[in-house]
Amino acid sequence: MKIEDRVAMHRRMAESYRNAYLHQGVQDGETYEAWKFAADGVYASPYFTGDQVFPLSAFPVDPAKSATMEAKAYSLKFSDWKPVEFKCWPADNGFVMKTRWEGHTKEDGTKMGFYSIGFVETNDQGEITRWETHVDDYEYGPFLEVALGVRGPFHGTTAYIDALHRALEEAGVSV
Repeated sequence: MKIEDRVAMHRRMAESYRNAYLHQGVQDGETYEAWKFAADGVYASPYFTGDQVFPLSAFPVDPAKSATMEAKAYSLKFSDWKPVEFKCWPADNGFVMKTRWEGHTKEDGTKMGFYSIGFVETNDQGEITRWETHVDDYEYGPFLEVALGVRGPFHGTTAYIDALHRALEEAGVSV
């Protein structure tokens, strides 16, 4: 694949991520249609997994299901939660995304938000080999306390997923 084709593919991948959340379809199972994961793909996040890099296969649910769980859990307290700003920087080997997420609490309309930064690397077939997510506890921690009743940082492959499960179960919502 030519470099300009790879860069264009990476832009489509980033935009498919944004679009799925922008239209709030992820909570209903919409996926980032342009994303394909390599069999040996890995995920890392100082906030969601700690200091370790894990194979995607080590997680109890696949990335699409965890995204649906997350969006559904967040929507319990923030019905309008979605990206309000999005920038991406596609390159020949992947892309970077900076997203500003915001929503208003159902309870009293308080606006809360946070930034996330995503780094995605792909192989020659356009499959994701590494995905990293970075958030800061300054804004994200208080948001999570409202959304899930807990805050991170989380460690390992199950702690954050378990928090999502608890929030959904307490609300009587299944995924």
